[in-house]
Amino acid sequence: MKKGLVITPNDFNGVDWIARMKELHLNTLGIHSGGGASHDVLAVLGPYAEAGFRSKVREAGLELEYEVHAADVLLERSLFEMHPEYFPQEYIRGSRTPLGNWCVTNPGVRARLAENAAKLSQRLIPSTHRHYFWSCDFQSGWCHCPGCSPYTISDQNLASVNAMIRAIRETDPKAELAYLAYQNHYAVPKKICPEEGVFLEFAPMTRCPRHAIDDPDCAINQVFWNSLKRHLELFDPARTHLLEYWVDASFYSRHKKPAVKPVLFREVLRRDIEAYRKLGIDNFTTFAVYMDGEYFRNNGDEELRMYAEILNEFE
Repeated sequence: MKKGLVITPNDFNGVDWIARMKELHLNTLGIHSGGGASHDVLAVLGPYAEAGFRSKVREAGLELEYEVHAADVLLERSLFEMHPEYFPQEYIRGSRTPLGNWCVTNPGVRARLAENAAKLSQRLIPSTHRHYFWSCDFQSGWCHCPGCSPYTISDQNLASVNAMIRAIRETDPKAELAYLAYQNHYAVPKKICPEEGVFLEFAPMTRCPRHAIDDPDCAINQVFWNSLKRHLELFDPARTHLLEYWVDASFYSRHKKPAVKPVLFREVLRRDIEAYRKLGIDNFTTFAVYMDGEYFRNNGDEELRMYAEILNEFE
Protein backbone atom coordinates (compact mmCIF):
# COMPACT_ATOMS: atom_id res chain seq x y z
CA MET A 1 0.00 0.00 0.00
CA LYS A 2 1.40 3.39 -1.00
CA LYS A 3 1.21 5.92 1.83
CA GLY A 4 2.78 9.17 0.79
CA LEU A 5 3.21 12.91 0.94
CA VAL A 6 3.90 15.41 -1.85
CA ILE A 7 5.91 18.48 -0.82
CA THR A 8 8.16 21.13 -2.37
CA PRO A 9 11.83 21.93 -1.70
CA ASN A 10 10.78 24.91 0.43
CA ASP A 11 8.94 22.59 2.80
CA PHE A 12 12.29 21.18 3.96
CA ASN A 13 13.01 24.53 5.65
CA GLY A 14 13.14 23.60 9.33
CA VAL A 15 11.90 20.01 8.75
CA ASP A 16 13.79 16.77 8.21
CA TRP A 17 11.07 15.24 6.08
CA ILE A 18 12.89 11.98 5.54
CA ALA A 19 13.07 11.38 9.29
CA ARG A 20 9.50 12.63 9.80
CA MET A 21 8.12 10.19 7.24
CA LYS A 22 10.01 7.31 8.82
CA GLU A 23 8.56 8.24 12.21
CA LEU A 24 5.03 8.31 10.79
CA HIS A 25 5.48 4.99 8.92
CA LEU A 26 4.80 6.63 5.56
CA ASN A 27 6.64 5.08 2.64
CA THR A 28 6.55 7.35 -0.44
CA LEU A 29 7.96 10.87 -0.74
CA GLY A 30 6.76 12.93 -3.69
CA ILE A 31 8.71 16.05 -4.67
CA HIS A 32 6.70 18.81 -6.36
CA SER A 33 8.20 21.88 -8.05
CA GLY A 34 5.28 24.20 -7.35
CA GLY A 35 2.11 25.39 -9.02
CA GLY A 36 0.96 25.11 -12.59
CA ALA A 37 2.34 28.42 -13.87
CA SER A 38 5.36 28.48 -16.17
CA HIS A 39 8.63 27.69 -14.41
CA ASP A 40 11.93 25.92 -14.86
CA VAL A 41 11.27 22.60 -13.11
CA LEU A 42 14.89 21.53 -12.74
CA ALA A 43 16.01 24.94 -11.47
CA VAL A 44 13.28 24.97 -8.81
CA LEU A 45 14.05 21.43 -7.66
CA GLY A 46 17.78 22.11 -7.47
CA PRO A 47 19.56 19.56 -5.24
CA TYR A 48 16.33 17.61 -4.75
CA ALA A 49 16.62 16.48 -8.38
CA GLU A 50 20.13 15.16 -7.89
CA ALA A 51 21.54 11.72 -7.14
CA GLY A 52 22.72 12.67 -3.65
CA PHE A 53 19.19 13.39 -2.45
CA ARG A 54 17.84 10.25 -4.09
CA SER A 55 20.47 8.22 -2.24
CA LYS A 56 19.41 9.68 1.12
CA VAL A 57 15.79 8.76 0.47
CA ARG A 58 16.72 5.27 -0.68
CA GLU A 59 18.98 4.67 2.33
CA ALA A 60 16.06 5.61 4.61
CA GLY A 61 13.97 2.86 3.03
CA LEU A 62 11.55 5.27 1.35
CA GLU A 63 10.31 5.42 -2.23
CA LEU A 64 10.82 8.66 -4.17
CA GLU A 65 8.72 10.17 -6.97
CA TYR A 66 8.66 13.54 -8.76
CA GLU A 67 5.33 15.23 -9.53
CA VAL A 68 5.73 18.37 -11.64
CA HIS A 69 3.89 20.72 -14.00
CA ALA A 70 6.47 20.43 -16.76
CA ALA A 71 4.91 22.15 -19.81
CA ASP A 72 7.83 24.56 -20.27
CA VAL A 73 10.35 21.70 -20.23
CA LEU A 74 8.31 19.43 -22.48
CA LEU A 75 7.84 22.14 -25.13
CA GLU A 76 10.28 25.03 -24.87
CA ARG A 77 8.58 28.43 -25.05
CA SER A 78 11.54 29.70 -27.09
CA LEU A 79 10.18 27.75 -30.06
CA PHE A 80 7.16 30.03 -30.39
CA GLU A 81 8.89 32.58 -32.66
CA MET A 82 9.89 29.99 -35.27
CA HIS A 83 7.05 27.48 -34.72
CA PRO A 84 3.89 29.21 -33.49
CA GLU A 85 1.95 26.26 -34.95
CA TYR A 86 3.36 24.13 -32.12
CA PHE A 87 1.40 26.10 -29.55
CA PRO A 88 -2.30 26.21 -28.62
CA GLN A 89 -4.78 28.15 -30.70
CA GLU A 90 -7.33 30.03 -28.63
CA TYR A 91 -10.91 29.19 -29.45
CA ILE A 92 -12.26 32.76 -29.22
CA ARG A 93 -9.70 34.93 -31.04
CA GLY A 94 -8.19 32.10 -33.05
CA SER A 95 -4.63 33.26 -32.32
CA ARG A 96 -1.73 31.12 -31.16
CA THR A 97 -0.21 31.74 -27.73
CA PRO A 98 3.06 30.65 -26.10
CA LEU A 99 1.16 30.22 -22.84
CA GLY A 100 -0.50 26.98 -21.88
CA ASN A 101 0.37 23.63 -23.46
CA TRP A 102 0.63 22.72 -27.16
CA CYS A 103 -1.05 21.58 -30.37
CA VAL A 104 -0.90 17.83 -29.87
CA THR A 105 -2.16 16.95 -33.36
CA ASN A 106 0.99 18.53 -34.82
CA PRO A 107 3.52 15.71 -35.54
CA GLY A 108 6.41 18.01 -34.67
CA VAL A 109 4.93 18.61 -31.24
CA ARG A 110 4.50 14.92 -30.51
CA ALA A 111 8.12 14.31 -31.50
CA ARG A 112 9.29 17.16 -29.28
CA LEU A 113 7.22 15.95 -26.32
CA ALA A 114 8.65 12.45 -26.72
CA GLU A 115 12.25 13.66 -26.90
CA ASN A 116 12.00 16.07 -23.96
CA ALA A 117 10.03 13.67 -21.76
CA ALA A 118 12.69 11.01 -22.30
CA LYS A 119 15.40 13.50 -21.30
CA LEU A 120 13.47 14.65 -18.23
CA SER A 121 12.87 11.05 -17.14
CA GLN A 122 16.64 10.59 -16.99
CA ARG A 123 17.05 13.67 -14.78
CA LEU A 124 14.11 13.04 -12.44
CA ILE A 125 14.56 9.35 -11.65
CA PRO A 126 11.87 7.86 -9.39
CA SER A 127 12.59 4.73 -7.37
CA THR A 128 9.16 3.38 -8.40
CA HIS A 129 9.64 3.82 -12.20
CA ARG A 130 6.53 6.04 -12.02
CA HIS A 131 6.74 9.49 -13.63
CA TYR A 132 4.39 12.46 -13.26
CA PHE A 133 4.98 15.05 -16.00
CA TRP A 134 1.86 17.19 -15.87
CA SER A 135 0.65 19.79 -18.34
CA CYS A 136 0.09 23.33 -17.14
CA ASP A 137 -3.18 24.01 -15.33
CA PHE A 138 -4.31 27.14 -17.20
CA GLN A 139 -8.03 26.89 -17.92
CA SER A 140 -7.39 27.79 -21.58
CA GLY A 141 -4.18 25.81 -21.93
CA TRP A 142 -5.20 23.46 -24.74
CA CYS A 143 -5.60 23.87 -28.49
CA HIS A 144 -8.67 24.50 -30.64
CA CYS A 145 -7.14 24.52 -34.11
CA PRO A 146 -8.93 22.59 -36.88
CA GLY A 147 -6.90 19.48 -36.07
CA CYS A 148 -7.45 19.61 -32.31
CA SER A 149 -11.00 20.96 -32.12
CA PRO A 150 -12.65 17.49 -32.36
CA TYR A 151 -10.72 16.39 -29.26
CA THR A 152 -11.67 17.30 -25.70
CA ILE A 153 -8.98 18.66 -23.44
CA SER A 154 -8.95 15.27 -21.70
CA ASP A 155 -8.30 13.59 -25.06
CA GLN A 156 -5.51 16.05 -25.83
CA ASN A 157 -3.98 15.47 -22.42
CA LEU A 158 -4.06 11.68 -22.81
CA ALA A 159 -2.71 11.84 -26.36
CA SER A 160 0.23 13.85 -25.01
CA VAL A 161 0.90 11.31 -22.27
CA ASN A 162 0.75 8.48 -24.81
CA ALA A 163 3.36 10.20 -26.97
CA MET A 164 5.68 10.64 -23.99
CA ILE A 165 5.45 7.15 -22.50
CA ARG A 166 6.62 5.49 -25.72
CA ALA A 167 9.87 7.44 -25.62
CA ILE A 168 10.41 7.07 -21.88
CA ARG A 169 10.06 3.29 -22.15
CA GLU A 170 12.83 3.09 -24.74
CA THR A 171 15.36 3.61 -21.93
CA ASP A 172 13.30 2.16 -19.05
CA PRO A 173 10.92 -0.62 -20.13
CA LYS A 174 9.38 -0.62 -16.63
CA ALA A 175 8.52 3.08 -16.76
CA GLU A 176 4.99 4.33 -16.22
CA LEU A 177 3.55 7.80 -16.75
CA ALA A 178 0.57 9.41 -15.06
CA TYR A 179 -2.49 10.75 -16.81
CA LEU A 180 -3.69 13.45 -14.39
CA ALA A 181 -7.44 13.96 -13.94
CA TYR A 182 -7.49 17.35 -12.22
CA GLN A 183 -8.95 20.85 -12.48
CA ASN A 184 -10.70 20.95 -15.88
CA HIS A 185 -9.83 17.34 -16.84
CA TYR A 186 -12.47 15.47 -14.83
CA ALA A 187 -14.34 14.46 -17.99
CA VAL A 188 -13.21 11.04 -19.21
CA PRO A 189 -11.33 10.96 -22.54
CA LYS A 190 -13.69 9.99 -25.36
CA LYS A 191 -11.54 9.34 -28.43
CA ILE A 192 -8.12 8.42 -27.00
CA CYS A 193 -7.29 5.30 -24.96
CA PRO A 194 -4.30 4.95 -22.63
CA GLU A 195 -1.29 3.12 -24.01
CA GLU A 196 0.69 0.49 -22.10
CA GLY A 197 2.42 2.12 -19.14
CA VAL A 198 -0.09 4.95 -18.66
CA PHE A 199 -1.93 5.00 -15.33
CA LEU A 200 -4.59 7.25 -13.82
CA GLU A 201 -3.73 9.86 -11.22
CA PHE A 202 -6.91 11.35 -9.76
CA ALA A 203 -6.69 14.62 -7.82
CA PRO A 204 -10.04 15.97 -6.50
CA MET A 205 -8.72 19.45 -5.78
CA THR A 206 -11.90 21.33 -4.89
CA ARG A 207 -13.73 18.50 -3.15
CA CYS A 208 -15.70 19.12 0.02
CA PRO A 209 -13.59 18.24 3.10
CA ARG A 210 -16.66 18.02 5.36
CA HIS A 211 -18.18 14.98 3.68
CA ALA A 212 -16.72 11.67 2.57
CA ILE A 213 -15.88 11.48 -1.13
CA ASP A 214 -18.73 9.01 -1.75
CA ASP A 215 -21.34 10.71 0.46
CA PRO A 216 -24.61 10.73 -1.55
CA ASP A 217 -25.76 13.78 0.42
CA CYS A 218 -22.85 15.93 -0.78
CA ALA A 219 -23.54 17.28 -4.27
CA ILE A 220 -19.98 18.61 -4.57
CA ASN A 221 -18.26 15.31 -3.86
CA GLN A 222 -20.66 13.33 -6.01
CA VAL A 223 -19.20 15.12 -9.05
CA PHE A 224 -15.73 13.84 -8.20
CA TRP A 225 -16.92 10.39 -7.13
CA ASN A 226 -18.84 9.85 -10.35
CA SER A 227 -15.91 11.12 -12.41
CA LEU A 228 -13.55 8.72 -10.68
CA LYS A 229 -15.84 5.74 -11.26
CA ARG A 230 -16.14 6.63 -14.96
CA HIS A 231 -12.36 6.91 -15.25
CA LEU A 232 -11.96 3.46 -13.73
CA GLU A 233 -13.86 2.02 -16.68
CA LEU A 234 -10.88 3.15 -18.79
CA PHE A 235 -7.98 2.78 -16.31
CA ASP A 236 -6.91 -0.08 -14.05
CA PRO A 237 -7.95 0.64 -10.41
CA ALA A 238 -5.01 -1.38 -9.04
CA ARG A 239 -2.55 0.97 -10.77
CA THR A 240 -4.53 4.15 -10.07
CA HIS A 241 -2.89 6.78 -7.87
CA LEU A 242 -4.97 9.01 -5.58
CA LEU A 243 -3.47 12.46 -5.03
CA GLU A 244 -5.55 14.13 -2.34
CA TYR A 245 -5.50 17.47 -0.52
CA TRP A 246 -6.17 16.13 2.97
CA VAL A 247 -3.23 17.96 4.58
CA ASP A 248 -2.40 20.50 1.88
CA ALA A 249 -1.89 23.63 3.96
CA SER A 250 -1.12 25.63 0.80
CA PHE A 251 -4.59 24.96 -0.61
CA TYR A 252 -6.37 25.90 2.61
CA SER A 253 -4.15 29.01 2.88
CA ARG A 254 -5.13 30.01 -0.67
CA HIS A 255 -1.44 29.73 -1.56
CA LYS A 256 -0.44 32.63 0.69
CA LYS A 257 1.56 32.57 3.89
CA PRO A 258 1.31 32.51 6.85
CA ALA A 259 -0.13 29.04 6.38
CA VAL A 260 -3.28 27.90 8.14
CA LYS A 261 -4.31 24.41 9.19
CA PRO A 262 -6.10 22.19 6.65
CA VAL A 263 -9.73 21.23 7.23
CA LEU A 264 -9.58 17.55 8.15
CA PHE A 265 -11.97 15.33 10.08
CA ARG A 266 -10.91 11.92 11.31
CA GLU A 267 -14.09 10.07 10.36
CA VAL A 268 -14.30 11.72 6.92
CA LEU A 269 -10.72 10.71 6.18
CA ARG A 270 -11.39 7.14 7.27
CA ARG A 271 -14.52 6.95 5.11
CA ASP A 272 -12.61 8.41 2.15
CA ILE A 273 -9.97 5.71 2.30
CA GLU A 274 -12.58 2.99 2.74
CA ALA A 275 -14.47 4.26 -0.32
CA TYR A 276 -11.38 4.46 -2.49
CA ARG A 277 -10.23 0.99 -1.45
CA LYS A 278 -13.63 -0.51 -2.29
CA LEU A 279 -12.95 0.65 -5.86
CA GLY A 280 -9.67 -1.29 -5.84
CA ILE A 281 -7.37 1.69 -5.25
CA ASP A 282 -4.42 1.16 -2.93
CA ASN A 283 -2.06 4.05 -3.78
CA PHE A 284 -2.52 7.20 -1.68
CA THR A 285 -0.63 10.45 -1.39
CA THR A 286 -1.66 13.92 -0.29
CA PHE A 287 -0.11 17.30 -0.86
CA ALA A 288 1.42 18.67 2.34
CA VAL A 289 2.76 21.89 0.83
CA TYR A 290 3.53 24.80 3.22
CA MET A 291 4.12 22.32 6.07
CA ASP A 292 7.58 23.66 6.85
CA GLY A 293 9.18 24.48 10.19
CA GLU A 294 7.23 27.71 10.56
CA TYR A 295 3.97 25.89 9.92
CA PHE A 296 4.60 23.29 12.64
CA ARG A 297 5.66 25.95 15.15
CA ASN A 298 2.45 27.88 14.56
CA ASN A 299 -0.03 25.05 13.99
CA GLY A 300 1.32 21.79 15.37
CA ASP A 301 1.12 18.49 13.52
CA GLU A 302 -2.29 17.07 14.51
CA GLU A 303 -3.60 16.78 10.94
CA LEU A 304 -0.40 15.23 9.60
CA ARG A 305 -0.41 12.61 12.36
CA MET A 306 -4.10 11.92 11.82
CA TYR A 307 -3.45 11.23 8.15
CA ALA A 308 -0.63 8.82 8.91
CA GLU A 309 -2.45 7.06 11.75
CA ILE A 310 -5.57 6.37 9.73
CA LEU A 311 -3.70 5.18 6.66
CA ASN A 312 -1.67 2.86 8.86
CA GLU A 313 -4.91 1.35 10.20
CA PHE A 314 -5.57 -0.12 6.75
CA GLU A 315 -2.37 -2.15 6.53
